Amino acid sequence: MPVKLVQKTGHPESESTELRFELPSATEFTVYIRLQVVIPNPSYPVLFTSPDQIQFATPSVIRIAPGIRTPCLFQSNLSIERRLGKGRNYLTVDYTTARSFRLFRMRNINAPLATTGLRPNPNFINIDQFESSGGSRGNMLTTTLKTSPHPRFDLIAQYTYSHTIDDTSATMFSLPTGNTGGLFSPPADNYDLRGERGRANFDRRHRLNLMATYRMPLAFRVGTVVVLNSGIPFNITTGLDNNYDTVANDRPPGVDRNTGRGPGFAAVDVHLSRSFHPEKNKHRPRIELGIDAFNVVNNVNYKNYVGTLTSPFFGRANAANARRELQLSLQFFF
Repeated sequence: MPVKLVQKTGHPESESTELRFELPSATEFTVYIRLQVVIPNPSYPVLFTSPDQIQFATPSVIRIAPGIRTPCLFQSNLSIERRLGKGRNYLTVDYTTARSFRLFRMRNINAPLATTGLRPNPNFINIDQFESSGGSRGNMLTTTLKTSPHPRFDLIAQYTYSHTIDDTSATMFSLPTGNTGGLFSPPADNYDLRGERGRANFDRRHRLNLMATYRMPLAFRVGTVVVLNSGIPFNITTGLDNNYDTVANDRPPGVDRNTGRGPGFAAVDVHLSRSFHPEKNKHRPRIELGIDAFNVVNNVNYKNYVGTLTSPFFGRANAANARRELQLSLQFFF
């Protein structure tokens, strides 16, 4: 009878999501067979030599490793909060450490051998196997200051230093973006996984957030959010199938996974609102009219750099986050 394994993902600061897999029991293993035709250095359009080329092609197999195990996560947290002075001033220091074992990954156990260039099982091209052989380790230190230097002014400043390393993108406490590509992406070298250990896809070393609110006369309120982040890593690849395993994710010699350093992120958001109270001396019901400006300075925030050496965009970005945006809002509270 199939057994359902649940792998939870989610950064310690964010809500968790779940990835569900239907895995067979220890005595029953499902194998998915597919036909695959590999044409090195193809022309365009691709011309097949015979109509039966695909029908009689050597198949590939996707299977589940016999010894697959349930992933596990060990996480510890220590938080200290202290009041500063007599006013509403609070300093919080929070430390989180996490260690994951037996994370899911896919590996081609029938890739050509480096010594002979031959596949161990000539009856198949690829034997892509799901297995639980990945791991990760992460530490995060967050310092938060909440203060009100004036009765009308509130300020929150938060700085986070974090560092996470893993050897598969399918981590149990994935990032903000929920990257799970490692579940279906084989490593660059299927027989040597040491080069896969590096910075996690979501690893941002430094994050600084500033949030301020000022309550002005005549029921006006202005606020701002400043976000400054260091960049996430990017993977450097040759763009070629150098080891002939049918996947063009090979890296240059001596280059490990995620050694490139991506662009940082900087944005300033501004909010201005005015409240209207139909009934005097009552907080509700009320109507609030507001305007928001996101990325008000219109800073260009690139998503990440291209890491393919054969690409003309190598080391540069080909996509960016949203430019300046303005938003009008009308809210009714009752």
